[in-house]
Amino acid sequence: MLSRHQFDIEIGERLKTVRERARLLQPEFAERLGVSPRAYSNYERGERTISAEAIKALYEMFSVDPVWLLSGPGNDPRSIKTPTKPELLAEIIIKVEQHLARSRLKLPLEKKARLIVLLNQYVQLKGKLDDDHVEHVLSISAL
Repeated sequence: MLSRHQFDIEIGERLKTVRERARLLQPEFAERLGVSPRAYSNYERGERTISAEAIKALYEMFSVDPVWLLSGPGNDPRSIKTPTKPELLAEIIIKVEQHLARSRLKLPLEKKARLIVLLNQYVQLKGKLDDDHVEHVLSISAL
């Protein structure tokens, strides 16, 4: 399992790939994502965990697949066949956070991200977000 810092470094490398493909400097890219240049620089270096809002902006502005951003593999930010809808990704993240809060559980960022990826893949296959499945996956992951 990757450490949180290593996980953030890998996300930072993928962010840099997207920014370079867009042919933008860090300050310009940060502005488009709605974050400060310093925050973005920290994301890219892996010194700060990327926010959900920035992930959503990457999807909306640059068609970056959130699953690819969080877990890779490869260098293609549009690697998923069916793109994730930003509203659906937000709903998944909210459900994960709500379950964890209700259960008074804390998960490492990497594990939480993997759960979001898993739930997103499930939704891609089933076409909808099933609350019972979300609860089941989260209850198993917290063991």
